[in-house]
Amino acid sequence: MKTLLLFAAVCVTVAYSQVLEPCSPPPLWEARVSRIDPEKRFSERARMSYDATNRRVRRIEEVNLLEQRDFYDVLYIHNTEPGTEYRLNLKTKECEKRELSEPWRNFQVPPNSTFLGEGYIGTGAVPGAGVLTELWSNTFESGDKYFGVYTVVGCLPIQEEFYSNRTGLVSTFFFDVTGGISDPNVFIPPRECM
Repeated sequence: MKTLLLFAAVCVTVAYSQVLEPCSPPPLWEARVSRIDPEKRFSERARMSYDATNRRVRRIEEVNLLEQRDFYDVLYIHNTEPGTEYRLNLKTKECEKRELSEPWRNFQVPPNSTFLGEGYIGTGAVPGAGVLTELWSNTFESGDKYFGVYTVVGCLPIQEEFYSNRTGLVSTFFFDVTGGISDPNVFIPPRECM
């Protein structure tokens, strides 16, 4: 009996001593994204192409749900010094080229994040009717806060939320995520910007 209790205690200790590390998303993927910033009455949907290897992101806005405004095709190139942003107004066809002021940020769970658990989107009770996800959070030294949801299989982003005093709460939802880049020319600046 003592041996059985000792074995059970060792198993529990080993289980609790394991530190779950965040998964690593694929370096290349595409998705539709929905971003919401309620304080600024800002909401948009866009197509997004993401290249972590070469530090490039392209966002082509599709819909603004709260008000009429201009729509943009934006290319962020972080693999040059300084980084460059190309912002093409899809209505006027005018392009603005400028230096990037924000540093590159990977779409991944930040280091030293806390694992909150797993949960299904949909259900795990019916085969094929749900997606198992991992939930993560982080509070940075600056006081900024992060919350993220990634699939267990494939480590694809589902949701990210950031809060800071500078930006307020910004929520981003990812859907129709596919691995790889369907058009390698997507990271070439629009001809109106050349």
